[in-house]
Amino acid sequence: MLKFRESLVSAHHNYLVNQILSPGFLAGNSDSKDDFYFLADVVRPGESEPRIYCRLYDAQGNFVLEAEPKRILENPVSCVRQSFPGGYRIVLPSGESLLSVQTESFANGFLTRIQGKLYDREGTLRIEPYYDAIQVRGEVGFWLKEPFLKR
Repeated sequence: MLKFRESLVSAHHNYLVNQILSPGFLAGNSDSKDDFYFLADVVRPGESEPRIYCRLYDAQGNFVLEAEPKRILENPVSCVRQSFPGGYRIVLPSGESLLSVQTESFANGFLTRIQGKLYDREGTLRIEPYYDAIQVRGEVGFWLKEPFLKR
């Protein structure tokens, strides 16, 4: 299991989660082939686009989609990825936004804000909007410098 620890701020890129600036974080189990996870991976210097990997479910525990940066891998409910300046959103067939990711550019780096109401396989709310970012329920791991997934 992941242990919570306070993250140090990156000089290049951070995500705003649980009212903390963090270079990267993981909620859920990214090692499982079926469990919920949401990974906001470290963005390398020279890059600005956030590195989001996720497997998401709805409030009833039904699988909705699996995604990685720039594309949706599995999509049984036919969600659509819509790009906009500085980010993207993933929209359900109903038109409701499932996930929104927006990166702001500052003189010294980048900040990505994530919005969405995300559930695990049991239908438990794991990530929810909190002001202009997100709050993670349950265990969350924070880390520094090196990407979690070396792709």
